[in-house]
Amino acid sequence: MNSPTLLYLGRDLFLSGPIRQAAMASGWSFRQADPTVPVPSDTGEPLVAVFDLASLKEGVFPLTQSIRQHPGKTVVVGISFHTDTESHQRGKEAGLDRIIHRSQLGPALKAVLDEALPAS
Repeated sequence: MNSPTLLYLGRDLFLSGPIRQAAMASGWSFRQADPTVPVPSDTGEPLVAVFDLASLKEGVFPLTQSIRQHPGKTVVVGISFHTDTESHQRGKEAGLDRIIHRSQLGPALKAVLDEALPAS
């Protein structure tokens, strides 16, 4: 059995550090990928996909649809500045499960990961 995966779809090194730390602290494996490449869906293990809403603009819609093809439990999380109402609206319209403010990234993402683990 593979471990659940946190997939960071982005290139921003400022975001990848705290995202990786949250994954490791919760016992998740961490992968980083380019958001313009199709999301691999090779396992049925839980997947939390995280990306920066502001950097994707209208790309949020096809990316969310691609992530939803993953065969296991999937949680889609967007990261945004709390003042970026346009990104928040795009995220809601795209059907994201959660939108996390950058200022709360570490603790909020750890809570998402803890909630996404299947009960043992």
